[in-house]
Amino acid sequence: MRYIGKSYPIHDAGSKAAGRAVYAGDMELKGMLHMALLFSTIPHGIVKHLVCSKALALPGVVDVIHCFNTTEKEYNQYQTQFGQDLVHTARIFNSHVRYVGDRIAGVIAETEAIARKAVSLIEVEYEEMAYSLDMFDTLTGKIDGIHETGAVFEGGEHVTGTKPEGEGLVEIHTATDLSRINHICMETHACVADYDRYGDELTVYSPNQTVYGIRTILGDIFEMDYNRIRVIKTTMGGSFGGKQEWVLEPVVAAAALRTGRPVKLVFNRNETMVSTYSRAPMHFDADFVFSEDGTLKGVDCDLLLDAGAYLGNSLNYARTVAHKLFRGYKYPYCRFHSRVALTNTIIGGAFRGWTSPEATIMFEHNMNMAARKLKMDPVDLRIKNVMHPGDEDPLIDTPIGNFKAEEALRQGREHFEWDKRKEEVRTFNQENTRYKRGLGVALGAHVNSFYPSKTDYARVDMRLSETGSVHCNITLHDHGCGTVTAFQMIAAEELGLPLNKVAVGEGDTRYTPLDVGCFSSRTTFVQGRATVECARKFKARLADHASKLAGIPAEDMVVEEETVHSVSRPEICYTWSQIADQSQQVLKQEVFVSYEYIPDSNPGVAGAHYAMVEVDTYTGMTKILDYLAVHDIGQAINREICVAQTQGAVVMGSGAALSEHVITRANGRPCGSLKDYHVINSFEAPTVRVEFIEDGETEGPYGAKSIGEVCHTPVTAAVVGAVNDALDSDMNSIPLSPDVITGYLRERMER
Repeated sequence: MRYIGKSYPIHDAGSKAAGRAVYAGDMELKGMLHMALLFSTIPHGIVKHLVCSKALALPGVVDVIHCFNTTEKEYNQYQTQFGQDLVHTARIFNSHVRYVGDRIAGVIAETEAIARKAVSLIEVEYEEMAYSLDMFDTLTGKIDGIHETGAVFEGGEHVTGTKPEGEGLVEIHTATDLSRINHICMETHACVADYDRYGDELTVYSPNQTVYGIRTILGDIFEMDYNRIRVIKTTMGGSFGGKQEWVLEPVVAAAALRTGRPVKLVFNRNETMVSTYSRAPMHFDADFVFSEDGTLKGVDCDLLLDAGAYLGNSLNYARTVAHKLFRGYKYPYCRFHSRVALTNTIIGGAFRGWTSPEATIMFEHNMNMAARKLKMDPVDLRIKNVMHPGDEDPLIDTPIGNFKAEEALRQGREHFEWDKRKEEVRTFNQENTRYKRGLGVALGAHVNSFYPSKTDYARVDMRLSETGSVHCNITLHDHGCGTVTAFQMIAAEELGLPLNKVAVGEGDTRYTPLDVGCFSSRTTFVQGRATVECARKFKARLADHASKLAGIPAEDMVVEEETVHSVSRPEICYTWSQIADQSQQVLKQEVFVSYEYIPDSNPGVAGAHYAMVEVDTYTGMTKILDYLAVHDIGQAINREICVAQTQGAVVMGSGAALSEHVITRANGRPCGSLKDYHVINSFEAPTVRVEFIEDGETEGPYGAKSIGEVCHTPVTAAVVGAVNDALDSDMNSIPLSPDVITGYLRERMER
């Protein structure tokens, strides 16, 4: 292939390196105002009085909007589609504050500095209420009045098959605790909104994952017709799920509607960490049942999820865990029950993988404990139980396609030299007392679309310019990972054009097609397939126009490179530029096509990750010595970008395994600084080898499947497994920080 599978820089790499890329926080519009917010300083209570007179008197302050002068309409920041069935408890500003960081008011001023100074002048009087910082504390009824809808929600129960009983069964009982972690994108949250009073049009600029989702929530909150709201996706400096839900957009829109001028709000790092949302803490209680030969017979699992102060996506998030339990392994029985508890802490929300990493941490830990009890090699146990091509996901009754989990495990085992390293690690640990080494393996699996559980579709438009180039109109949301470039490659490959003759834009509700958004790893698989089919239709339209111009049958016309010529009469040949010109002048038509694609499959995608670590038993510090990630990707589109995504995911997942944890103090104040929240630094990051299994046998473009989320899915589980192997331990309270490790070792010595 000409482009597919090769490597190209992302479309705006040069402008980013030169500092010329324009992010939402860089935007300047005529007459722009700036905004800063006042947040609650208590975890739970009622705002009794709010005195804004000093703030309003400060020169440069235009207005103060707050919980007593803005709409009290409730919404759910997770809303992504019209008419979604969600629990609405959030408001733009709250007089009933439910966590430290809850929004109370916003100052609108001529500069950001003035706005921030004015915020400090606002006086707040609270009536404090009982609060809960722990989901188990919530279960006692301590904060039942946090919302009218209550504090504890049933996620429901999923049951498939018959519970295994009888002799010869081996049972594994584990508890898994996952901490709250942040997305830590390079770009903090930012948004610009502008309201044209004369045209009654609201325009919102933000880095986001679905422009149409924002349009629906703003229209519903402010009771505006959707066609009066325009949402434009801006250059994004990372998301990882952190910009899938709508935090700033309603706030800034309210300010723009109030003032009739453009308003910009940019969160600093502290505000982004505390007052947006995070990955929710989870507690799993699991029972796994195996036969004596290692065959997995059943899984019984209860989940309690900490939603934070507002429900958001948490019910959906908890329920989704059930669906992730059947993406990698095949077994006849499963019972999964979930509950969600609110606490007076940071809101839980979307995170890269949408429960796949969390489910994998729990599942793979049980596989490791089972391998230890059964005296089986951990890789052998996994190979014995993985799903295979053609197997069906029992929860959605959908085949998982050409799923290459076993091949990934076997290839990883060989290339990581697993068997050889087991002996080397055993010898090293016998010869060393302070430092211990261990090996970990984890299988991660994920999806490629919403099908069949939710609505999914994509539309692509293509039009020919007079110079013979093609504009591909599609609603993309590039997170900074190269989506635009990948779609240039897909379109150019099918059209037979140079990359620079294909233009691809991003989401804009005024001009780009309706789309459900960039999540569930659907972009390449669904929208990419739509792009291929649209390009094929486009070439057929070119041949049709050329045949009309030449007066010969379309079947006789062939599209090759940048020309269309007759098979029977080679002298009849048109360049694409000529067809564009003569279509307008002679046929009175534009060369334009539109294609709509509805997926009817959701193949599984798998990654087998292998890790070797070294643990300092004196300090609890863990070093990742080597890492291999083998992925069933179908077909890499932009190869080096896929490799880089995987390497970045390993750094992210390693941080979750070893250090990342949002600390919430006893007074409800969470840490909002990278000084207190340690992410893996460059010198700590392991060397990550990445290998792809490519067969091209899926419905995706050129056989491509997803990589962006599945490459994160097994990481934490692999690293945790390696630490437990090194220490012969059974820890699964994440992260395994130095304090956790030394505490465990100290307790073990005292037993």
